Amino acid sequence: MDKATQRMRILAYCEKHGSITIREAFTKLDINSPSKRISEMRSCGKYIVNSVEECRVDDDGKVKRWKRYFIKEIENEQ
Repeated sequence: MDKATQRMRILAYCEKHGSITIREAFTKLDINSPSKRISEMRSCGKYIVNSVEECRVDDDGKVKRWKRYFIKEIENEQ
């Protein structure tokens, strides 16, 4: 799967579910380099990419942290 297809799959997932995590991109979309694709989306100027850090404490008291990405394609103004 090429890079553009991977970016479009991430965008479609975010449109359907509202956001995505790196783990979701790995497991649900089978994208091997989701961080790279999200970085490309952020730098190309065609997408709005925001992220928030989430965390939870597991039963052993360890803090688990991850980022949730919110991605929206910028609509062309005419």
